[in-house]
Amino acid sequence: MSTETTTAPTIDRIVVGFDGSEQSTAALEHTLSLAEGVGAAVDVVTSWRWPLTWSTLPVANTWSPLHDAEEIRQHAVEVIERHGSHTVGVTTRAVEGGATEVLLEAAADADLLVVGSRGRGGFRGLLLGSVSAACVQHATCPVLVHRGEDTTTPDTTALDTTTPDPTAQVPTRHAPTTHHGPGTIVVGVDGSPESGRALRFAVLLARKLGHDVRTITTWQWPAALNRDEPPFDHWSPEQDALSTASSALDAAEDLIDDDVHVRSELVEGPAAEVLLEASRDATLLVLGSRGLGGFRGLLVGSVGQECAQHASCPVVIHRS
Repeated sequence: MSTETTTAPTIDRIVVGFDGSEQSTAALEHTLSLAEGVGAAVDVVTSWRWPLTWSTLPVANTWSPLHDAEEIRQHAVEVIERHGSHTVGVTTRAVEGGATEVLLEAAADADLLVVGSRGRGGFRGLLLGSVSAACVQHATCPVLVHRGEDTTTPDTTALDTTTPDPTAQVPTRHAPTTHHGPGTIVVGVDGSPESGRALRFAVLLARKLGHDVRTITTWQWPAALNRDEPPFDHWSPEQDALSTASSALDAAEDLIDDDVHVRSELVEGPAAEVLLEASRDATLLVLGSRGLGGFRGLLVGSVGQECAQHASCPVVIHRS
């Protein structure tokens, strides 16, 4: 685990992309609830621009994409009023430019960027792999991908993981919970600096929202190793996973108090499948932008992207 000096994370300003679609409406409602819980201001952003060939058509003289963008912005205002959010400052604006560039610029000094998994209008093509994926790849702040009400249950039928042993020496902090349901933030921990910062971010959210934290460190035997030959007859990757999980909690100890319940688990299995299974009962899944060890290959576009596409809960890819 990295021993680099870290500061306590903050969540004071959240930017959310809005295009009027059901997905972005759900993302906005989720953002408003989250902002109320953490005491953050919300900046609702809609993008618009002229199609490159639009000026050659007669209708260009009577219609403007800004007009549509303003209607979408007004729809955002209605969503905000319907939500009844009075404890946070909320602004709405329509900004000229491509969706990706507008969102990235708006979030340059934000603490969190929220995007729907897909959209239309101002964020047409907001599918993972396009605008949302670009934001996850290039934003300078954590990005929350909200998949909306049509979230599908991940297919983990082929998953062969080891059920955590409650008697194992798994590190815990402050009255670990034994139930992982609503109000549980799951964090992938692998010993990388990125996952360490993701854990600190998750603990901050948990403290403000009254949630529990469940950290998961995966481990696997490399297929080519003979477990019965030295040095593997006296060592296992599970031992490294245990050390990693313990070090991660030690590094976040300054943020953990009696109001934050944290439990760590070691699970044998592929990282993405383990995390997708854990997302079934989670409120939020938090991952570092890239990782190593138990989450080797946790680069945005691999495990992180797979979780953002298929998790059963919103996913935060933590970038710093």
